[in-house]
Amino acid sequence: MATGLLLDAVIEPVKIKDFKIIEKSKDRFNKFDWTLYRKEEVFKLTLKGKDTILGLICLIDHTKADTDAIEIELVEVACENIGGAKQYDFIGGCLFAFACRESIRRGHNGFVFLVPKSGLVTHYKEHYGFEHFPLKTPQRPCGLMVLHEHASKELVTKYLSEF
Repeated sequence: MATGLLLDAVIEPVKIKDFKIIEKSKDRFNKFDWTLYRKEEVFKLTLKGKDTILGLICLIDHTKADTDAIEIELVEVACENIGGAKQYDFIGGCLFAFACRESIRRGHNGFVFLVPKSGLVTHYKEHYGFEHFPLKTPQRPCGLMVLHEHASKELVTKYLSEF
């Protein structure tokens, strides 16, 4: 039941023990096999003081001049927080804003990109300000979505209390 209350959340790196919990939580995180990303930069969102993982994001830091950005490799919100009957809102927004803040902190000027799933292109544009580039390749059948500096700063301001 939605109350409209804003709760403090924490985003921090996933630990090895967390991967075991995620693996056992196939009913909550069932879109990706997160255990394949143990050696990557994976972060979890939890409520402050709680252990339950509400969302996950995997980032790739591209430092070459031709890519200079943060890539969102994967992002997933726990099943109970999707749709009209969700328990908590803004999880996806917080995770995207975290990627934007990391881009700024790491010297990428807020540039963030991802390869979208077809059904999410409009959602990402409307809710988070991503720009869609429909340059299709076998690796990117739906093209590419990009956040630039201004849109990234807006997300950070909207979803994160600290910059």
